[in-house]
Amino acid sequence: MALTPSQRSFRLMLVYHLTQHAPLYWPYMLYFVTSVRGLPASDFGLLKSIYYFSVMSFEVPFGVIADRLGRRVTLVLGALGYAASCMLYASGEGFAAFALAELCAASATALQSGAASALLFDAYAADGRAHEYVRARGALESAGLIGASIALPLGGLLVTASGDPTATYWVTTALSLVGFGAALLLREPPRRAELPLRAHLTETLRDLGRIRGLGETIVFSALVYLGLRAASALVWHPVLEAAGMPLRAYGALTAVATLLGAWTAWRAHAWRARLGERPLMLLAAGSVVAMYLLLPLAHGPAAAALLLTHGFGMGVVPVVIGDLLNRRIASPDRRATLLSFESLLQRGSYGVVVYLASVALERSSLDVVLLGFAATAAAATALVPLMTRESAADDSAARDDQHRAQ
Repeated sequence: MALTPSQRSFRLMLVYHLTQHAPLYWPYMLYFVTSVRGLPASDFGLLKSIYYFSVMSFEVPFGVIADRLGRRVTLVLGALGYAASCMLYASGEGFAAFALAELCAASATALQSGAASALLFDAYAADGRAHEYVRARGALESAGLIGASIALPLGGLLVTASGDPTATYWVTTALSLVGFGAALLLREPPRRAELPLRAHLTETLRDLGRIRGLGETIVFSALVYLGLRAASALVWHPVLEAAGMPLRAYGALTAVATLLGAWTAWRAHAWRARLGERPLMLLAAGSVVAMYLLLPLAHGPAAAALLLTHGFGMGVVPVVIGDLLNRRIASPDRRATLLSFESLLQRGSYGVVVYLASVALERSSLDVVLLGFAATAAAATALVPLMTRESAADDSAARDDQHRAQ
């Protein structure tokens, strides 16, 4: 039996997602730059700022390219950019090489962010099955996180006896090239007649203002992203080091958090149908607030266990927010461009925060940084009522979709 376009797209996107979201080097980034390559922590913060500000600059232009030239093209280029970034880190020795690697990674992120979601949603919409997107997105996120949870402990095995994790970058390069092959096989639903470029951008900006709840949803996503990204990257090493966890255990602990994210992503569509979007988003943001407020009070294994709870938000938020944004975007011809604004605000705000937080780690204390991220996640909770003003209708539709999918 021949696969439908949405089924074929889902299977190829599954391979792509798995290979682009299994960074074996992830638990060791700060350690690699500072302890192995000898750069100060402030340089690590500056490198991350280069990445996030570059993503912010690239997002909308690359979103426009995805909408006008094709999402498949940008996904192919994104996989190549990610491979180039890992190669530069593995072979580079100083700040300049790492800065170039961050520019390649930023290009990859901007090329992939809106295009991947837009291609998959439009494939389901073309089959008349848009209501199944949230389940497919949850399965995709879950599989990607499970893949990462398998890959990340392998990263610990690749760390040499001297504590050098360079090999983790080379293996991640190879995985990214597999994703490049999957992207080449993707097919896109036919696009409608295109507006002139100026009209495309004008209508996109108008959509941001006139689509009810869209702006608030994007800001909420960015604020929660700050806490989740910092938990898995910036404060990961300092918290686990203070808790007395051995370096080789970082990959396994990352896998535990990732498996929690995989399970919650898999169940997100069912929880949304049962609880509704508003309670589920309040719970997700509140879990991040609670984690950061309690971490300064926790010690030893309890602190490590508490840090792992960010896996809940890591799984639930992308699934629910991704579906909410796609449902509210009426025009498929501007979908990738509009979705790029979510990533733009996420990475742009984190680009500022990661540098300030890295400096605070040097000059102040870890507890100050943790409380700062608690504050940003708390701000996200205030936006939940605004972004779910139509939640009664949305929740009813979600329950109907759940019944149809079953």
